[in-house]
Amino acid sequence: MSDKYRILEDGSQTQYRLCVIESLIPPNSDGPVFHFHEMHDEGFYVTKGKVRFHSPGRGHLDAGQGDFVTVPIRLPHKFSNPFDEEAVFINTITPGFFVRYFEYLEELIGEGTTLTPEANMAALKRFATVPLTDEMIKQFEEVQGRVDERQGDWKADSPPGENTVVGLEKRDWKADSPPGENTMVGLEKPRG
Repeated sequence: MSDKYRILEDGSQTQYRLCVIESLIPPNSDGPVFHFHEMHDEGFYVTKGKVRFHSPGRGHLDAGQGDFVTVPIRLPHKFSNPFDEEAVFINTITPGFFVRYFEYLEELIGEGTTLTPEANMAALKRFATVPLTDEMIKQFEEVQGRVDERQGDWKADSPPGENTVVGLEKRDWKADSPPGENTMVGLEKPRG
């Protein structure tokens, strides 16, 4: 992955309940491999450009400036920037121990290690993160297909708030909304 980042909160001020990282993703970048986290949730607040979020069997979601995406524990995901403009997002991680992954990568680079996909996948595993193999991605896609059949049809081009794409429901953001009504991207398919 060729993105640049800076650690805004390394968890030391929150007893590792929270860490915050700002990431820059160059244009036309593929991002990390599909993976899921066994011990932490993530939030992504896009501050510049657009970021595409993917989840096997669920299509993708393009989040633009001002959008917030939440990824719970064990949701398979990845992100990319297939667009012609760089993207920037603020990433929250709770609890915040995953910040150690980024520090570990810096240590490997400092030792002269080339960050191959295999080296990156091994690093992810050290920090309660499971990189997905092609076979695992196929299994997730098959399971999601069966879930979609039971829940009814949905369209990837539906207006915001009427559909779920990537298991993430996108809603309109209102700066003056009451608490609980200001979620840009939720994580459940609408019921009903």
